[in-house]
Amino acid sequence: MPLFSRSGFKSGKKPVKRKSFSIGNLSSLDETTYSINDLKLDSAGPLTMRLSGQELVFTKGQWVLVPKDGSTPGSATGIVEASQQLQKENKRLLEENNLLKYKTELLLDMLALSNADNFNLKEEIESLKKVKKKTKKKQ
Repeated sequence: MPLFSRSGFKSGKKPVKRKSFSIGNLSSLDETTYSINDLKLDSAGPLTMRLSGQELVFTKGQWVLVPKDGSTPGSATGIVEASQQLQKENKRLLEENNLLKYKTELLLDMLALSNADNFNLKEEIESLKKVKKKTKKKQ
């Protein structure tokens, strides 16, 4: 039996053609959701973007925050400093976490060792009790 047999299909019935839909056609969208100027790229100037009231400019392969007071880009806010501080704090917390994991493993090893010692001591006590009983019976 062939793998792709047409026995499951009814002969004479053709598949329904799908409608062509272009996702690039923005003319069918509601004009209140976008502005034509938002969709155009200005090749003369740098690429800019506005997110939650902050304006960003793409220069030299990075997005730089443009301050509202007109000073140099990225200098008005402490975003870079805050990012570096957060990275240092993250590194410190990761190191502390690794140290705590190491201490936990060490404590678990110590606990396992003490349990093994305790078990061996109990076995030794039991064997000494048996030897003591045998010596009492002989007397």
